[in-house]
Amino acid sequence: MSAAIKRWECDPKLSDMVEHAGILYLAGQIPENLAADTRGQTAEVLGIIDRLLAKAGSDKSKLLSAIIYITDMRDKPQVDEAWLAWADPQALPARAVVEVRLLSHDTRVEIVCTAAT
Repeated sequence: MSAAIKRWECDPKLSDMVEHAGILYLAGQIPENLAADTRGQTAEVLGIIDRLLAKAGSDKSKLLSAIIYITDMRDKPQVDEAWLAWADPQALPARAVVEVRLLSHDTRVEIVCTAAT
């Protein structure tokens, strides 16, 4: 018997989060405040992740992996600063930071992650 699939915050293009077999898959989350610097955008996205995880009864201590996409690798120290202020030091997930070109020139960071429920 296959496990049920549950989807949160769906729109015509995607679901912000999908749960299957006790794993939460979060779509790439981006900031709304594009005027913020990289640290501010990262902190905002981490807050969005907190909110989504809470909807499924999970939290950042249950993160399994995170891929952080940034537009300029020189901004990685700002990303790391926001990440370290937010992350649970006793439950750090696997993580990668990748430099990419994002859809908007003002979007500096996008984070994709998975977590246990």
